[in-house]
Amino acid sequence: MQTRLCGDGWTHEDGISVRGRAFAEESLLEGEALARRFHDAVDRADPDNSLESISEAVADAAVTLEGFYAAVVRTPDVTILVADGARSIPLYYDASGTIVSDRGTVVRDSIEAERDPVAENEFLLTRYVTGPETVWQSVFAIQPGEVVRLEDGNVTRGTYREYWPAGPSVGSGAEDPESRLEAALETALDRLERVAGDRPVVLPLSGGYDSRLLASSLVARGREVIGFTFGRSGHPDVEMSRAVASRLGIQWEFLPYDEETWREWYHASSGVRYRERAFGGDALPFLAEWPALRELLERGRIPQDALYCPGHTVATPSERLPVFTGESSRGRSGRSGGCVPATDGADDESESKPDSEPESRIEASLEALVEYVLETHYGLWEWDDDAFREAALERIRRGVLGGRQPEQLTDPTRLAAGYERWEWRGRMSTFTNGDLRAYEDAGVDWWLPLWDPAYVRAWEQVPLEQRREKAAHASLAVEAYRNAANVSKRRARRTDRSLSPFDRCLSLLRHTPVRQFSERDGDWLPPFLAPRSSWSEPGQHPLAWYGAVDDEVLERVPDSRGFYALRTAAKTGRLRLSKLTESVPENGRIELSTE
Repeated sequence: MQTRLCGDGWTHEDGISVRGRAFAEESLLEGEALARRFHDAVDRADPDNSLESISEAVADAAVTLEGFYAAVVRTPDVTILVADGARSIPLYYDASGTIVSDRGTVVRDSIEAERDPVAENEFLLTRYVTGPETVWQSVFAIQPGEVVRLEDGNVTRGTYREYWPAGPSVGSGAEDPESRLEAALETALDRLERVAGDRPVVLPLSGGYDSRLLASSLVARGREVIGFTFGRSGHPDVEMSRAVASRLGIQWEFLPYDEETWREWYHASSGVRYRERAFGGDALPFLAEWPALRELLERGRIPQDALYCPGHTVATPSERLPVFTGESSRGRSGRSGGCVPATDGADDESESKPDSEPESRIEASLEALVEYVLETHYGLWEWDDDAFREAALERIRRGVLGGRQPEQLTDPTRLAAGYERWEWRGRMSTFTNGDLRAYEDAGVDWWLPLWDPAYVRAWEQVPLEQRREKAAHASLAVEAYRNAANVSKRRARRTDRSLSPFDRCLSLLRHTPVRQFSERDGDWLPPFLAPRSSWSEPGQHPLAWYGAVDDEVLERVPDSRGFYALRTAAKTGRLRLSKLTESVPENGRIELSTE
């Protein structure tokens, strides 16, 4: 068995390799202390039933850990891989269990893997792979909350930490879910402060609720908080972030984006190297804040020695829940909650179908839900392939069920839980939490407070009515901001979605007037006032990242195909972003792999 761990921060001790941190009871474990936790578990294993006993002992140890880490446990006869519940640090292995690495490309090259047509098609249409497979045959990725045992050419997978948010109904007599959620948030923040120590906390501050909840809560605790954002001045996400930082009284740093600098960033050796290292074969590397992190750090505007806390949250899948027949009528609130600017593509990308609101109710059945997932999430490109459609439906069905029987998912509560579980494993733990590779590339320390296991458990207990549109989570954010910034509830509810063009124009003068001549060269009108309906057009995108694509390529591809679609097509060899080739799909329809 080969073990090739390439990333920084791994600790190796007596056959145990660990990276990250975790709480056990009241103790914060990292490095040698975390390795010893697993070493002690191996020592306690039953010697008469060694392999299975060791695996169970390691899983039992993982159950007691609350944090963000990965572990590789090696004995002479077995190797065991462990991922936390967010799969914040990925691990990859081959089907025969001959090599383990924290980079999928290392496993691919070691076994000379060919591409996997089904997984590659899924990646092409969604930007992630929803199961343990990768775009390469026989190369697999560990899943969130999973323990994988490799021995004698056999692979055994088990889940020690599941996610199934089927909370009690409203009025059931259970403890108030918002109170439970608030208490869990306090636990998560206590842990964040333990990890941060005396260091400042840096947040990618958006115009939504997630990062605002963190910023407001930390300000209320007296912490030093620094917010940063990026994009085009005048974009509602930037201007809402500016306003929130001003009212909270925290340092706020902004890096403007434009097409020319995106071209430089994307095609520079540093950009190529980051994308190669960050691609494990199961998700497109996150790009949105990667240039901002590098530039702001190089200019000394944000500190290297700080704890960086993206606002990615377990609550996000609840935003995209379909409405089932049989549910009471409920209006859509239009809330927005991104952990970074809403146009970063993490959770609220205007050009992407997964984030659009359901157009109608769907039947409360497993079959209807599986079809909803396919129609909603598999749409980066237009496609028509019956063979892949059947394969995709089966993959989705397996992810929704999570080992349960179909007859167990017959009502809206359980169907909603199945959908959120699908996102937990299929989208959040691969693509969204893959954002952490950008922070690692920048060489900074990170933590995920809104994926803290305490907050995850509390969110699982929130009833469907209060999970939908992240209602209970958003309510916490509104109250935290209202109290910390001393603003009205109406203002505290305002997000980038509800910011008027008038407020966008006056935001700089109201909140950071000293930037008037440096940020906009003396022009009081912001350079970005495009309506949301036009953001999918290359010249109107608020992140300006279409500058990474050659103009001739953009002319040949319909505006309806966004930057993610172009990037997945480029990653699978169907086109080049830097040069026009004959393979550019002019009509937005793409041919899938048929092998």
